[in-house]
Amino acid sequence: MWVTGIPNRALLVTRTRAERERGLDYGGVAGDGLMRLRPGVRVHAADWERLYGEARLRTLAHAVALRTESPRATNSHTTAAAIHGLPLFRTRADRVHLTIPGPSSRHDSPDVVRHHLPLSEADVEIIDGLRVTTLSRTVYDVIRMTSLEAGVSCFDAALRQVAWDDDTREYDAVAAAGFRQGVLDRIIAHTGARGIRHARFVTDFADGRAHLPGESVSRLWMWQLGMPDPELQRRVELDIGGLALLDFAWPALGRWAEFDGAVKYTDPGMLAGRSADEVRHLQNAREDAVRRATGWEVSRWGWDQAPSFASFAALMRRLRFTI
Repeated sequence: MWVTGIPNRALLVTRTRAERERGLDYGGVAGDGLMRLRPGVRVHAADWERLYGEARLRTLAHAVALRTESPRATNSHTTAAAIHGLPLFRTRADRVHLTIPGPSSRHDSPDVVRHHLPLSEADVEIIDGLRVTTLSRTVYDVIRMTSLEAGVSCFDAALRQVAWDDDTREYDAVAAAGFRQGVLDRIIAHTGARGIRHARFVTDFADGRAHLPGESVSRLWMWQLGMPDPELQRRVELDIGGLALLDFAWPALGRWAEFDGAVKYTDPGMLAGRSADEVRHLQNAREDAVRRATGWEVSRWGWDQAPSFASFAALMRRLRFTI
Protein backbone atom coordinates (compact mmCIF):
# COMPACT_ATOMS: atom_id res chain seq x y z
CA MET A 1 0.00 0.00 0.00
CA TRP A 2 1.69 3.19 -1.14
CA VAL A 3 1.12 6.56 0.48
CA THR A 4 -1.80 8.25 -1.26
CA GLY A 5 -0.79 10.76 -3.88
CA ILE A 6 2.93 10.10 -3.61
CA PRO A 7 4.54 8.45 -6.65
CA ASN A 8 5.70 4.91 -6.07
CA ARG A 9 9.18 5.73 -7.36
CA ALA A 10 11.01 7.53 -10.12
CA LEU A 11 11.65 5.91 -13.50
CA LEU A 12 15.22 4.76 -13.96
CA VAL A 13 17.07 5.78 -17.12
CA THR A 14 19.94 3.57 -18.27
CA ARG A 15 22.11 3.46 -21.37
CA THR A 16 22.44 0.36 -23.51
CA ARG A 17 25.71 -0.76 -25.11
CA ALA A 18 24.35 0.19 -28.55
CA GLU A 19 23.56 3.68 -27.31
CA ARG A 20 27.03 4.04 -25.85
CA GLU A 21 28.63 2.90 -29.12
CA ARG A 22 26.52 5.41 -31.08
CA GLY A 23 27.48 8.18 -28.70
CA LEU A 24 23.90 8.67 -27.53
CA ASP A 25 23.06 9.79 -24.03
CA TYR A 26 20.88 7.90 -21.55
CA GLY A 27 17.73 6.55 -23.13
CA GLY A 28 18.74 8.05 -26.46
CA VAL A 29 17.76 11.51 -25.25
CA ALA A 30 19.69 14.56 -24.21
CA GLY A 31 21.19 14.43 -20.76
CA ASP A 32 19.73 17.77 -19.72
CA GLY A 33 17.36 17.26 -16.81
CA LEU A 34 18.86 13.92 -15.81
CA MET A 35 20.75 13.35 -12.57
CA ARG A 36 23.13 10.55 -11.67
CA LEU A 37 21.70 8.13 -9.11
CA ARG A 38 24.35 5.40 -9.31
CA PRO A 39 27.01 4.49 -11.86
CA GLY A 40 25.21 3.84 -15.12
CA VAL A 41 21.80 4.88 -13.76
CA ARG A 42 20.07 8.25 -14.08
CA VAL A 43 16.67 9.65 -13.09
CA HIS A 44 14.83 12.74 -14.24
CA ALA A 45 15.77 15.46 -11.77
CA ALA A 46 12.25 16.93 -11.72
CA ASP A 47 10.79 13.53 -10.81
CA TRP A 48 13.38 13.03 -8.08
CA GLU A 49 12.66 16.41 -6.51
CA ARG A 50 8.98 15.53 -6.16
CA LEU A 51 9.69 12.36 -4.18
CA TYR A 52 9.69 11.98 -0.42
CA GLY A 53 12.41 10.02 1.38
CA GLU A 54 10.64 6.65 1.25
CA ALA A 55 9.94 6.96 -2.49
CA ARG A 56 13.55 7.96 -3.14
CA LEU A 57 14.70 4.88 -1.25
CA ARG A 58 12.39 2.66 -3.32
CA THR A 59 13.91 4.19 -6.45
CA LEU A 60 17.44 3.58 -5.17
CA ALA A 61 16.56 -0.03 -4.32
CA HIS A 62 15.62 -0.64 -7.96
CA ALA A 63 18.86 0.97 -9.11
CA VAL A 64 20.89 -1.26 -6.79
CA ALA A 65 18.98 -4.33 -7.98
CA LEU A 66 20.32 -3.79 -11.51
CA ARG A 67 23.78 -4.83 -10.28
CA THR A 68 23.06 -7.02 -7.25
CA GLU A 69 25.71 -9.72 -7.00
CA SER A 70 23.60 -12.43 -5.34
CA PRO A 71 20.25 -13.82 -6.54
CA ARG A 72 19.28 -14.26 -2.88
CA ALA A 73 20.11 -10.70 -1.84
CA THR A 74 16.94 -9.32 -0.26
CA ASN A 75 15.92 -5.76 0.53
CA SER A 76 15.56 -5.54 4.29
CA HIS A 77 15.42 -3.24 7.32
CA THR A 78 14.47 0.36 6.45
CA THR A 79 14.64 -0.35 2.71
CA ALA A 80 12.06 -3.10 3.04
CA ALA A 81 9.96 -0.77 5.19
CA ALA A 82 9.92 1.82 2.41
CA ILE A 83 8.99 -0.82 -0.18
CA HIS A 84 6.14 -2.00 2.06
CA GLY A 85 4.90 1.60 2.23
CA LEU A 86 5.87 2.15 5.88
CA PRO A 87 7.14 5.54 7.09
CA LEU A 88 10.78 6.18 7.96
CA PHE A 89 10.58 8.87 10.61
CA ARG A 90 13.78 10.93 10.56
CA THR A 91 15.72 7.90 9.36
CA ARG A 92 18.34 7.89 6.61
CA ALA A 93 16.81 7.11 3.23
CA ASP A 94 19.97 7.25 1.12
CA ARG A 95 21.27 3.71 1.73
CA VAL A 96 19.84 0.40 0.58
CA HIS A 97 19.95 -2.39 3.15
CA LEU A 98 20.36 -5.90 1.76
CA THR A 99 20.28 -9.12 3.76
CA ILE A 100 22.47 -11.76 2.09
CA PRO A 101 22.54 -15.30 3.51
CA GLY A 102 26.04 -16.70 3.63
CA PRO A 103 29.40 -15.06 2.95
CA SER A 104 30.08 -12.46 0.28
CA SER A 105 33.21 -10.84 -1.05
CA ARG A 106 31.45 -7.51 -1.54
CA HIS A 107 31.90 -4.75 1.02
CA ASP A 108 29.48 -2.01 1.99
CA SER A 109 29.44 1.04 -0.25
CA PRO A 110 28.23 4.59 0.42
CA ASP A 111 24.71 3.68 -0.66
CA VAL A 112 24.51 -0.06 0.13
CA VAL A 113 24.69 -1.81 3.54
CA ARG A 114 25.00 -5.61 3.45
CA HIS A 115 23.78 -7.75 6.36
CA HIS A 116 25.08 -11.32 6.32
CA LEU A 117 22.31 -12.99 8.29
CA PRO A 118 20.25 -16.18 8.06
CA LEU A 119 17.11 -15.55 6.03
CA SER A 120 14.47 -18.18 5.35
CA GLU A 121 12.66 -18.03 2.03
CA ALA A 122 9.47 -17.98 4.14
CA ASP A 123 10.55 -14.49 5.22
CA VAL A 124 10.86 -13.26 1.61
CA GLU A 125 8.25 -11.96 -0.81
CA ILE A 126 8.32 -10.17 -4.15
CA ILE A 127 7.08 -6.59 -4.33
CA ASP A 128 7.38 -4.52 -7.49
CA GLY A 129 9.82 -7.10 -8.85
CA LEU A 130 12.16 -6.92 -5.85
CA ARG A 131 13.00 -9.50 -3.20
CA VAL A 132 11.84 -7.98 0.10
CA THR A 133 11.60 -9.27 3.66
CA THR A 134 8.02 -9.91 4.73
CA LEU A 135 6.12 -7.30 6.69
CA SER A 136 6.62 -9.12 10.00
CA ARG A 137 10.36 -9.68 9.47
CA THR A 138 10.75 -6.09 8.28
CA VAL A 139 9.09 -4.62 11.37
CA TYR A 140 11.19 -6.87 13.61
CA ASP A 141 14.40 -5.64 11.96
CA VAL A 142 13.40 -1.97 11.98
CA ILE A 143 12.27 -1.71 15.60
CA ARG A 144 15.58 -3.17 16.81
CA MET A 145 17.78 -0.74 14.89
CA THR A 146 16.04 2.65 14.80
CA SER A 147 14.96 5.27 17.31
CA LEU A 148 11.86 4.74 19.44
CA GLU A 149 10.05 7.36 17.35
CA ALA A 150 10.93 5.64 14.07
CA GLY A 151 10.13 2.20 15.46
CA VAL A 152 6.73 3.17 16.84
CA SER A 153 5.66 4.99 13.67
CA CYS A 154 6.78 2.02 11.55
CA PHE A 155 5.02 -0.60 13.70
CA ASP A 156 1.87 1.54 13.95
CA ALA A 157 1.74 1.80 10.16
CA ALA A 158 2.24 -1.95 9.73
CA LEU A 159 -0.60 -2.67 12.15
CA ARG A 160 -2.77 -0.22 10.26
CA GLN A 161 -2.07 -2.10 7.03
CA VAL A 162 -3.20 -5.43 8.46
CA ALA A 163 -6.01 -4.28 10.78
CA TRP A 164 -7.58 -1.00 9.59
CA ASP A 165 -10.46 -0.97 7.09
CA ASP A 166 -10.67 2.35 5.26
CA ASP A 167 -14.19 1.62 4.03
CA THR A 168 -15.77 0.84 7.40
CA ARG A 169 -13.24 2.90 9.37
CA GLU A 170 -12.99 0.05 11.84
CA TYR A 171 -9.96 -1.51 13.52
CA ASP A 172 -9.69 -5.31 13.59
CA ALA A 173 -8.21 -5.96 17.03
CA VAL A 174 -7.90 -9.71 16.35
CA ALA A 175 -5.85 -9.16 13.18
CA ALA A 176 -3.68 -6.61 15.01
CA ALA A 177 -3.07 -9.02 17.88
CA GLY A 178 -2.09 -11.78 15.47
CA PHE A 179 0.46 -9.60 13.71
CA ARG A 180 1.84 -8.30 17.02
CA GLN A 181 2.26 -11.87 18.27
CA GLY A 182 4.17 -12.80 15.12
CA VAL A 183 6.71 -10.05 15.80
CA LEU A 184 6.85 -10.95 19.49
CA ASP A 185 7.60 -14.58 18.59
CA ARG A 186 10.65 -13.36 16.68
CA ILE A 187 11.77 -11.33 19.69
CA ILE A 188 11.36 -14.28 22.05
CA ALA A 189 13.35 -16.49 19.68
CA HIS A 190 16.27 -14.04 19.72
CA THR A 191 16.54 -13.02 23.36
CA GLY A 192 19.82 -11.18 23.90
CA ALA A 193 20.14 -9.99 20.30
CA ARG A 194 20.92 -6.38 19.56
CA GLY A 195 18.02 -4.03 20.29
CA ILE A 196 15.69 -6.68 21.74
CA ARG A 197 14.68 -4.71 24.86
CA HIS A 198 14.00 -1.73 22.64
CA ALA A 199 11.91 -3.93 20.34
CA ARG A 200 9.88 -5.39 23.21
CA PHE A 201 8.72 -1.94 24.27
CA VAL A 202 7.76 -0.91 20.73
CA THR A 203 5.89 -4.18 20.16
CA ASP A 204 3.84 -3.63 23.30
CA PHE A 205 3.26 0.08 22.65
CA ALA A 206 2.36 0.07 18.94
CA ASP A 207 -1.21 0.80 17.88
CA GLY A 208 -2.46 0.68 14.29
CA ARG A 209 -5.16 3.27 14.87
CA ALA A 210 -2.55 5.98 14.33
CA HIS A 211 -2.94 7.44 10.86
CA LEU A 212 0.31 9.41 10.44
CA PRO A 213 3.80 9.35 11.97
CA GLY A 214 2.95 12.62 13.72
CA GLU A 215 0.19 10.85 15.64
CA SER A 216 2.48 7.93 16.51
CA VAL A 217 5.29 10.15 17.73
CA SER A 218 2.94 12.46 19.64
CA ARG A 219 1.47 9.47 21.47
CA LEU A 220 4.96 8.21 22.36
CA TRP A 221 5.95 11.60 23.69
CA MET A 222 2.72 11.82 25.70
CA TRP A 223 3.62 8.51 27.34
CA GLN A 224 7.16 9.69 28.05
CA LEU A 225 5.74 12.83 29.69
CA GLY A 226 3.42 10.79 31.89
CA MET A 227 0.27 12.29 30.35
CA PRO A 228 -3.07 10.46 30.64
CA ASP A 229 -3.46 7.81 27.94
CA PRO A 230 -5.60 9.16 25.08
CA GLU A 231 -8.38 7.23 23.42
CA LEU A 232 -7.45 6.86 19.76
CA GLN A 233 -9.84 7.43 16.85
CA ARG A 234 -12.81 8.24 19.09
CA ARG A 235 -15.96 8.07 16.95
CA VAL A 236 -18.27 11.08 17.14
CA GLU A 237 -21.57 11.37 15.25
CA LEU A 238 -21.96 14.85 13.73
CA ASP A 239 -25.10 16.92 13.27
CA ILE A 240 -23.85 17.88 9.80
CA GLY A 241 -23.90 14.23 8.82
CA GLY A 242 -21.34 11.46 9.03
CA LEU A 243 -18.90 10.92 11.84
CA ALA A 244 -15.55 12.23 12.97
CA LEU A 245 -12.64 10.11 14.15
CA LEU A 246 -10.64 12.08 16.70
CA ASP A 247 -6.90 11.48 16.76
CA PHE A 248 -6.73 11.75 20.56
CA ALA A 249 -9.56 12.03 23.07
CA TRP A 250 -9.69 12.35 26.85
CA PRO A 251 -13.42 12.13 27.65
CA ALA A 252 -12.84 12.40 31.40
CA LEU A 253 -10.94 15.66 30.81
CA GLY A 254 -13.41 17.00 28.27
CA ARG A 255 -10.64 17.39 25.71
CA TRP A 256 -9.60 16.13 22.31
CA ALA A 257 -6.64 16.85 20.06
CA GLU A 258 -5.49 16.41 16.50
CA PHE A 259 -2.10 16.22 14.86
CA ASP A 260 -2.43 18.68 11.99
CA GLY A 261 0.00 17.32 9.43
CA ALA A 262 0.85 19.61 6.52
CA VAL A 263 0.42 16.66 4.13
CA LYS A 264 -3.37 17.06 4.20
CA TYR A 265 -2.95 20.46 2.53
CA THR A 266 -0.37 19.38 -0.05
CA ASP A 267 -0.95 15.71 -0.92
CA PRO A 268 -3.01 15.54 -4.15
CA GLY A 269 -4.60 12.30 -2.96
CA MET A 270 -5.81 13.85 0.27
CA LEU A 271 -6.87 17.08 -1.43
CA ALA A 272 -8.97 15.06 -3.92
CA GLY A 273 -9.28 18.00 -6.30
CA ARG A 274 -9.94 20.54 -3.57
CA SER A 275 -7.84 23.56 -2.73
CA ALA A 276 -5.99 23.83 0.59
CA ASP A 277 -8.41 26.61 1.60
CA GLU A 278 -11.38 24.34 0.91
CA VAL A 279 -9.86 21.62 3.06
CA ARG A 280 -9.31 24.11 5.90
CA HIS A 281 -12.92 25.29 5.61
CA LEU A 282 -14.23 21.72 5.83
CA GLN A 283 -11.91 21.02 8.74
CA ASN A 284 -13.21 24.07 10.64
CA ALA A 285 -16.82 22.99 9.99
CA ARG A 286 -16.00 19.50 11.27
CA GLU A 287 -14.29 20.92 14.35
CA ASP A 288 -17.34 23.08 15.18
CA ALA A 289 -19.59 20.04 14.78
CA VAL A 290 -17.42 17.99 17.16
CA ARG A 291 -17.62 20.79 19.72
CA ARG A 292 -21.41 20.83 19.47
CA ALA A 293 -21.57 17.04 19.82
CA THR A 294 -19.17 16.74 22.76
CA GLY A 295 -18.71 20.11 24.40
CA TRP A 296 -15.01 19.30 24.58
CA GLU A 297 -12.06 21.65 24.18
CA VAL A 298 -9.84 21.00 21.15
CA SER A 299 -6.08 21.43 20.70
CA ARG A 300 -4.09 21.13 17.48
CA TRP A 301 -0.41 20.88 16.73
CA GLY A 302 1.95 19.83 13.96
CA TRP A 303 5.67 19.61 13.36
CA ASP A 304 5.89 23.40 13.09
CA GLN A 305 4.71 23.74 16.70
CA ALA A 306 6.41 20.63 18.12
CA PRO A 307 9.42 19.50 16.08
CA SER A 308 11.19 17.94 19.07
CA PHE A 309 10.42 16.29 22.39
CA ALA A 310 11.43 19.41 24.31
CA SER A 311 9.20 21.67 22.22
CA PHE A 312 6.34 19.15 22.51
CA ALA A 313 6.68 19.12 26.31
CA ALA A 314 6.63 22.93 26.38
CA LEU A 315 3.53 22.94 24.16
CA MET A 316 1.71 20.49 26.43
CA ARG A 317 2.45 22.76 29.41
CA ARG A 318 1.07 25.76 27.51
CA LEU A 319 -2.05 23.75 26.66
CA ARG A 320 -2.44 22.93 30.38
CA PHE A 321 -2.22 19.18 30.07
CA THR A 322 -1.36 17.40 33.30
CA ILE A 323 2.28 16.34 32.99
